[in-house]
Amino acid sequence: MKKKIILYFSFSFLFCQNIPFEIGEKLLFNASFSGLNAASASLEVIEKLKINNKNVYHIKFTAKSKGAINYLFPINDEVDLWLDEKTLLPVRIHENINEGNYRRLRKINFNHKNGYAIINNDSINIDHTTQSPYSLFYFFRMQNIMKFIHQDITLIQNGKIIKLKLDINKDEKIIVPAGTYTCLTISPKRKDDKQFKNKAEMDIFFSNDENQYPVKIRLSLKVGSLILKLREIIN
Repeated sequence: MKKKIILYFSFSFLFCQNIPFEIGEKLLFNASFSGLNAASASLEVIEKLKINNKNVYHIKFTAKSKGAINYLFPINDEVDLWLDEKTLLPVRIHENINEGNYRRLRKINFNHKNGYAIINNDSINIDHTTQSPYSLFYFFRMQNIMKFIHQDITLIQNGKIIKLKLDINKDEKIIVPAGTYTCLTISPKRKDDKQFKNKAEMDIFFSNDENQYPVKIRLSLKVGSLILKLREIIN
């Protein structure tokens, strides 16, 4: 227990940087699937509050299909994240996923200090840096991303813990509706070299500036590619 506590606070001290966003920031995205205009998505910093005496940011991710896709494969996703003010590690996550005939309601409560998380009514052991895929979009905004070339991270995915290594590339020029950005690209890979479910691969392109916006998010699946491109920044 003492070792876990030391690791937790060491992580907070070493990696905590200035927060590059404020309450009210909203990032709007266009989403395409295999080249088809499929949905609109957003990431919004809602408020700051306390959970279990811990200051947290409440952030909401939404994605909603439009056009023909809304009839063929309707999407209506909402994910609420509460991230630690100092580390941007997840404290609580509520997922409400509605994609076609697929439904998922999931609540996750993280206790990094004591090394466990509660997923609905089940518990799972975690380490002091365990993330959700959704929290990565904000966690890396406050990091010196290049430091993570030799770092491993762990994710909770489908109720399991997966250890990841990170492929990182810099100075990639990315053009999106919001503008042209020079980006750092993070591509998580499984540490055991196994494939993700549905042969998924993810790349996150962060602007290489003081804001480190998630400019583009690419999720490659065996059935096609889902790409989110930043359309507008509202502060």
